[in-house]
Amino acid sequence: MNVLNKKYHIELEVLTPLHVGAGQEKDWMKGSDYVKDAGKIYVLNQREVAKKLSVEELTGFLVNKDDRGLKKKLAGALPEVSDMVFDAPANSDNDIKVFIKNGLNHKPFVPGSSVKGALRSILLDYFITDKNNIDRRDKRFEEKFLGSANKGDEFMRFIKISDGSFEKTSLVNTKIFNLYKDGNELKGGWKHKFKADQGERATTEDFSPTGFNTIYEVLEQGETGTIQLMLSETAFNNLLENKRDLTYRDIDKKSEILHNDITTLFEIINTHTRNYIEKQIAFFNKYSNKETDDIIESLNLVLDSIPDDNSGCVLKMSAGSGFHSITGDWQFDDFSIDGILNGRVNRGQQNGLDSAKSRKIAIDSNGFHLMGFVKLSVLSDEEIARREQERIMKAKAIRKAEAERIAKEKAEKERIEAEKREREEAARKAEEERIAKEKAEKEEREALLKQKAEKERQQQEANKQKREKLAQEGLAILNDIDDFNKGKNIIKEYKKINKTIPPEQYSYIKEFIKRCIPKGKPADWKNIKRGNWKDVRGWVGQDNMQEWFNEMIKK
Repeated sequence: MNVLNKKYHIELEVLTPLHVGAGQEKDWMKGSDYVKDAGKIYVLNQREVAKKLSVEELTGFLVNKDDRGLKKKLAGALPEVSDMVFDAPANSDNDIKVFIKNGLNHKPFVPGSSVKGALRSILLDYFITDKNNIDRRDKRFEEKFLGSANKGDEFMRFIKISDGSFEKTSLVNTKIFNLYKDGNELKGGWKHKFKADQGERATTEDFSPTGFNTIYEVLEQGETGTIQLMLSETAFNNLLENKRDLTYRDIDKKSEILHNDITTLFEIINTHTRNYIEKQIAFFNKYSNKETDDIIESLNLVLDSIPDDNSGCVLKMSAGSGFHSITGDWQFDDFSIDGILNGRVNRGQQNGLDSAKSRKIAIDSNGFHLMGFVKLSVLSDEEIARREQERIMKAKAIRKAEAERIAKEKAEKERIEAEKREREEAARKAEEERIAKEKAEKEEREALLKQKAEKERQQQEANKQKREKLAQEGLAILNDIDDFNKGKNIIKEYKKINKTIPPEQYSYIKEFIKRCIPKGKPADWKNIKRGNWKDVRGWVGQDNMQEWFNEMIKK
């Protein structure tokens, strides 16, 4: 321990869900900071979201808090655009209350000032010995017991508490347990609306996880962190020696806290917490409903956590502490309500004093709890050394895991890039082969077209020569032909060239027909109205055809 201070390393263990607010402006708004999907709450990273949406789309969703539209637009990309993902404890349209976090590593921490604030309320209660002689209208009456910062004798400055870091948070649903008037009787129930409307009560005996509920980001039961607590004994002694007109009273009590071992301070805290829990248990027994047994069970578990030897202590702090924990506990021997103000249970009264009629209750898988109970335990030098060694080993393991992750990511990146290069090379070769194939096919088509064109040219030239020969020689060319179809084509070509067949060519056609009519006179030649004679009529006319038919067929 140092000459100026008694310094203790303290483990802070969370006994019931603990929330230390980051400020209302940091709370997560539905449809803007988070969306709920398939039982999960996704806390969005706006930069990553902006990469997926246009400015107009994103602005529209944020302005309208359109969580459905935003969720639908992001679809399967929710995990990759979220900083955190939690199990959703309940449905709620209210903002989620955010836990305070370190600006450098973004991890949750319990400020020493929050622990100190809870301790201040306990010490105020401890230093007040005669409650009946306190003028509660004097807003500065606390200075008589705790001193004044302006005068430099504020007692809490001799107790210094550091911040405590933690690793992770979760979400918990909360409801307000509230007293309501049923005739002339006060009953315990659950608040489901801000206020009564259309004849329906805001508070009823039936529990529902939704309706006027709030989700908190919390440190859950079992989470631990380490703080340092220092008692400035030397500075306090100097104050006593150099300043005679101290603001506060009970210097002996204050000296004992700073001069003695920390168990003195722990004993004061434990005594206060036992009394506080017993009064809360009495409150829930008096105003019981279906769920109060679970609340009382949770309080008894906290009560059992208080060490009998004061080697540690249990105190209540931060969100959910309420009127009795922070400013009102010293005034009351119990937390019952014995009066109704102006016919209503507004805050409520106990012995003519304002008293709290409601409690914020956290609901999780372990039951119903008053929030903010923590246990403080002194760590031995051996335990500190062991934890430091564990911290070093854990840091090494984290660095090793990070190095392995980076190496793995690098190898994966190189593999992906190699596969990409292979695909690009394969695509390049395939493209070259496609181009070469297209070129070969084009050349082949062009060659075929050229060959076809040449063949057509040759055919046209042959036809031209044939037509010229036919035009010069006439149908005398039929003299060597005895195939009707072959001769028929020649006659058609001749007629096409000359538009008509002059009579002087008829003799060639007649002789040609004679050669084509075989013995036996087949059907094509038998009937003048059908078959080949129809072609003959077209060449030489009806009369000549009739004459030739009579001569060649009927004879």
